[in-house]
Amino acid sequence: MVKIFRFTVFLLLVSLLLGLLYYVQQKEEVEKQSNIGLEEMDLVQRYQDSLDSPLKSVDQDKKTEFITKIEDFEAKMESIPNKVIFSVTKSNQTVYRKEFQHVSCKQILSSDLNGDMQPEFWVLVSKGKKSIIYAFEYHKGNLQTVQFPVLKGRQNFGYLGNDSLHVDKSYIVRSFDFRNDPYSDLSEGIRACYYSFGTDRSFVLNKTLDLEHIQQ
Repeated sequence: MVKIFRFTVFLLLVSLLLGLLYYVQQKEEVEKQSNIGLEEMDLVQRYQDSLDSPLKSVDQDKKTEFITKIEDFEAKMESIPNKVIFSVTKSNQTVYRKEFQHVSCKQILSSDLNGDMQPEFWVLVSKGKKSIIYAFEYHKGNLQTVQFPVLKGRQNFGYLGNDSLHVDKSYIVRSFDFRNDPYSDLSEGIRACYYSFGTDRSFVLNKTLDLEHIQQ
């Protein structure tokens, strides 16, 4: 009789322990989903903000400029009809200058994603309906070009353009509109591709997110 009683108590304790573990697991899952939802909303908002960011007018002849600064570096894109001039200065001394023909500038960003104390610069331009990303890193006194990854396979399905760039922690994020991707749960939306940039100047695609547009 005593053995039956002890066995019954043991079963009750095991049941309570399993129930407690299940409750804690469900609570953590709900909190995780809530955090992911907030991160996705923040990403969509940053994407929209980057598209809506105003240009800085320089004068009245349709000339505009984009400027980004990091430490003692300043990178500038001067946009005039049919031409964009990209220049980088360090301590007010020009270290790089290049002209891009028949394009218009959309964005310019600076960062140090790989933590090597050498700044990177990211330039997004458009040529007709096509978006082009130019990447640069300052290394040993010179600004060197870096080949930014092209969209491949699954990333490129349903691509519609309207590209945007932003830096998220240690990632450079390329976002764009998509529609009618047979492998996506959404019929249309925003696709965000997160890339890390290593000290060997290589890129790794860490994740891709498909998100809904913010309803205005």
